[in-house]
Amino acid sequence: IGKEKRRKLYEDIYDDSLWLINLVENLLSVTRIEDGTMKLRLATELLDEVVGEALRHTDRRRCEHKIKIKQEEDFLLVKADARLIMQVIINLVDNAIKYTPPGSEVVIETKREGNVVTVADNGDGISDESKEHIFDMFYTAATKIADSRRSLGLGLALCKSIITAHGGTISVEDNVPHGAVFTFTLPMEEVTLHE
Repeated sequence: IGKEKRRKLYEDIYDDSLWLINLVENLLSVTRIEDGTMKLRLATELLDEVVGEALRHTDRRRCEHKIKIKQEEDFLLVKADARLIMQVIINLVDNAIKYTPPGSEVVIETKREGNVVTVADNGDGISDESKEHIFDMFYTAATKIADSRRSLGLGLALCKSIITAHGGTISVEDNVPHGAVFTFTLPMEEVTLHE
């Protein structure tokens, strides 16, 4: 086997192993949340740090996309299980990468008002029919992606379970002029300053 073919084979094996690890982690997390055995490890977290750490673990194809982070100047503190919120962000960003062509823009934004995080892309968007079911377990929209066998419909169901367990909400809407915007909220952590 030639050097280039070997490299491609190694990349395919690596991608498949990452997909399997992610699948198992998602299945375990969904099961634990749904049956109540997962205990949230709530702590006061700086939301921008959680977003930054999550981006370090997203799909390696992110270099083919323009990823922007928009943050307010104020520190945003949330009461959350950072590991689980990172999983939500990873799933949303990986979906944006998977369902948009190379060169597309993905924007992650944090906003103090309402303690909101948005992940927006400028892809083809999501049909109104699919929006109604997109957070259901095992639901996959009839989209043409390169490797459709991998769309098991667990990622967004897990996102909803995690955000609901935190007392927040998650939704999807159209990005204007095209694309999708996923928005989730988290409870804000009140900080008392002692002078």
